[in-house]
Amino acid sequence: MKRMVVIPGDPLYKYHQKGEVKSRYWNPGSIFDEVHIISLCEQDIEPEQVQRLVGEAKLYIHSIGRPNFANLLFYFSKVCRLIKRLEPDIIRAHGPWHCGSLGVYAGKRLGIPCVVSIHNDIDVVRRYERPVLLNLVRPLERYSLSQASAVICVSNYLHRYAQNHGARRTITNYNRVYCEKFEGEREYDRGKELTILSVMRLDSQKDPQTIIRAVAPLSAKLILIGRGEMKLELQNLVSQLGMEERVEFIPTVPNHQIHEYYLQADIFAMSTHYEGFCIPVLEAMAAGLPVVSCPTEPIPEILGRSGLIVDRTPDDFTRAFSDLIEDAELRRRLGERARKRASQFEGKRMEDREKVIYQAFMSGDEADVKALFADEFRFIKADDEGP
Repeated sequence: MKRMVVIPGDPLYKYHQKGEVKSRYWNPGSIFDEVHIISLCEQDIEPEQVQRLVGEAKLYIHSIGRPNFANLLFYFSKVCRLIKRLEPDIIRAHGPWHCGSLGVYAGKRLGIPCVVSIHNDIDVVRRYERPVLLNLVRPLERYSLSQASAVICVSNYLHRYAQNHGARRTITNYNRVYCEKFEGEREYDRGKELTILSVMRLDSQKDPQTIIRAVAPLSAKLILIGRGEMKLELQNLVSQLGMEERVEFIPTVPNHQIHEYYLQADIFAMSTHYEGFCIPVLEAMAAGLPVVSCPTEPIPEILGRSGLIVDRTPDDFTRAFSDLIEDAELRRRLGERARKRASQFEGKRMEDREKVIYQAFMSGDEADVKALFADEFRFIKADDEGP
């Protein structure tokens, strides 16, 4: 009986709302018989609504409420007692703050390996968002990353951040996108009005205004998929620019349907201030879409030479869009190159790699762990075009 405890960064109902219920997300290679989710909210979703996250394993959700400064010491002890009772083989925690520190604390106390994943360079995030609050959690960040059994980085770019905060063992495992899901024929009709697609949260991090302003002078349609606090502001901008008939807002699309939108679009766009990976860029590549993005890391690492990297200004995006709209052959060539490049990040490859990471730590043999980290942990180069 193999058992894992997961402490996710968000309650499961948020994964469900955002359409991010992905198959075997917390059970790569179906290696676990039971997966226990410790949800930091008072009441979470019913297990059957998110069963796909753990494949065929038995799923248990333990909702324990949110921590606060008043009950912090009690909360750590509470989580430790719960994990002791569950007797997992490994703990998987998301992020370096409350989730990571809870998992690491329990793992250290109970002698259970704890793997922490990081999805952003928080030092970069501090330049843009609530620096006072983000500085308050620095001790948790340092504790989680320095004491974790291993830190999974979702891009090569994040290794430096993790190591700067004390991480001893860092390994790349890119976010999983299954390319076969995005297979399909693509048309390169020169006569039709083209569709530009962007999939993002509608917030200040993602800079959706730049995409909207870039499309304004063009004869093209824009589809924005995502929720966020800026939606009303963006709708007003669309009205001011007279683009109501050419811009469509779609709040959310389930993960098992999102490929349909990529396959129907002609160009993909992403403008963003900071990222740790950026799954929509890889999904667009898997669908054979030409991608226009800004040089925000790690997007160049993902794209290699398979897309167009431009400065994060409306004028630069407009020029790139215009080149693609006018040149069907350029769209075809970049799309084919992107699809080849995406195959290096194939979800099955990433799933197998994560399975190996867990197995190395669960074996209890330090030689297995050393062998894992002797392997090349940065295994995709930024300038590769693909096989």
